[in-house]
Formats: sequence, C-alpha cells, structure tokens
Amino acid sequence: MILDEINKTLKISMKASKKDEVLAIRNMLEKIKKKQVDNQKQLDESEIIQVINKYAKQLRDSISQFESGHRMDLAEKEKNELNIVEKFLPEQLNREEINTIVTNAITKTDAKTMADMGRVMKEVINMTKGSADGKVISELVREQLK
Repeated sequence: MILDEINKTLKISMKASKKDEVLAIRNMLEKIKKKQVDNQKQLDESEIIQVINKYAKQLRDSISQFESGHRMDLAEKEKNELNIVEKFLPEQLNREEINTIVTNAITKTDAKTMADMGRVMKEVINMTKGSADGKVISELVREQLK
C-alpha cells in the first residue's frame, strides 16, 4: 500500500539524514492523517492519492507565486519538495491519453454543450484516478464541447 511505501521512504530518509526529504514526507503524512481524522476513518488508496495530488497542486501554486514575487530561493525549496511528493503519485497521463479519455467520456455521457461539462469532468476524473491534472482535463473538455 502507498502508506507503507511512504513510511518506509521516511525511515530510509531519516537514516540517511536527508532533512529536506524527511520534512516533505512528514508534511505529506500530516495531510493524510488530518484527512483521516476529519473523515473519522482510514483512507483507501485512491483517497490517499487525492490528498497527495492536492498537496502537489498547493506546492505548484506556491512555486508560481514565489516566482512571480522573485523569491527564487523559496521557489527552489518548494520545487525540491514537489519532486519528492510526486514520487508517490501514479504516472501522469500525457495530453493525448487524457484527450482520448475525454472523448470517450463525452460519448459515454452523451454530452453536447458546455452545460454538460460537469458530468464529463466527473466521468474523466473517475476514469483517471489521480493520474491526470484537473486543469488539463478541464482545458480538453472545454475544447471538445465548444
């Protein structure tokens, strides 16, 4: 399970004195544990991946804000943390693969206009299970439903 892999990597990083990696993994575990407490149940694999995906998105947003504020030192720190976090995410699909999934979802949901975007988005997100960026999915759905 992914949680076991994260904890194993944490132990290895601690033994190797990789402070940045330890911090990134602890931050990720903290977010997972918080979600478990909020839901009052153990998270399954897909829910853990959703939490990690959300954390990766937060890091990407921070990076862009730091870069626009000319704080390259902080942006670099966040990039390093993002690289560590992304190791635990499933392989990301490329644009062409996502586009094919979007086309299939539009056919399956019988979507015709932008009013059907929500149904298509829900279908695509269920089909990709954290292996595609929501921003890219949204962009491709918009293109196809014009």
